[in-house]
Amino acid sequence: MPKQVEYKKFGRTDVLMLLTVLFWAVNFSLLKIVFRTMDPLVFNGFRMVLASVLLVVICFLSGESLRTDRSHFWKLVGLGIIGNTFFQILFMLGLDLTTASNSSIIVALTPVTIAILSSFLKHERVHTAAWGGIIISFVGFYLVISSQYGMVRFSRLSLMGDIMILVATILWALYTVFSWPLLDRYSPLKLTTITMVYGTVFYIPFCLKGVLQTNISELPLDAWAILGYSVVFSLVIPYIVWYASVKRIGNSKTAIYDNLIPVLTILFAYFMIGERITVVQAIGALIIFGGVYLTRVGYQWFVRKNSQRFSTPVAKHD
Repeated sequence: MPKQVEYKKFGRTDVLMLLTVLFWAVNFSLLKIVFRTMDPLVFNGFRMVLASVLLVVICFLSGESLRTDRSHFWKLVGLGIIGNTFFQILFMLGLDLTTASNSSIIVALTPVTIAILSSFLKHERVHTAAWGGIIISFVGFYLVISSQYGMVRFSRLSLMGDIMILVATILWALYTVFSWPLLDRYSPLKLTTITMVYGTVFYIPFCLKGVLQTNISELPLDAWAILGYSVVFSLVIPYIVWYASVKRIGNSKTAIYDNLIPVLTILFAYFMIGERITVVQAIGALIIFGGVYLTRVGYQWFVRKNSQRFSTPVAKHD
């Protein structure tokens, strides 16, 4: 039977997820700056090592033990490799090869992928109206991206990058879905820390040569500042919040927030570098927010409506 997630009204979890999306949107712009002076895989290597150390320290200070059941060892290692090692490698390299519009459209498939996997593996029952919200948000997402870049182009030159981003999206979906059952045993902080550490260990061989060739003393101050921000506000806090949200409201309702990232990214670009926001983009943004609301909260209206429709009336006795 699919795992039942207790319905929660819009509250602290949603606020934290919105902040997480905000952090990720800012981080996207910052990465564009730092990649001018650092190799993406090298930068990400520093980032993952520092994030792992910081998470271990947080666990120690909070009194959280890192001991796990032996039967879960390979599951946790596998999650670390899927959600941290290969996801990061494929996403970084794929983004370097393909266009921003192509990458964004492919990443927008995350909620759909997670919903399909959750339903197929019987982890979660996705209401029909919630599926509608996912589709609606994807339509709005498409309008935002296609309006910004004029059109969505798929060419041979970017095909390899597109494939990498697509595989990375599937890996993130698998990481989310297969982590959920373990959240009954481990806290979001503990699960985040363990999978991050394992993922980092297997990531190091892919960036070690570049790290050894990097002259740290020549890195500009803004690179260190961006690294610090990215460690805390792109990995440590968001990963913990992501797991906490998955545990509380489920896979699909958490993943839908991914579609807000491009909207916020465009807004930051407008205020920071003066990019123009078109009418189509504004309409797309409203559609995305509508889809998020329907998936996260609004579908409950259909649930209550059907319950009232098929409920058996109680006979009155005089």
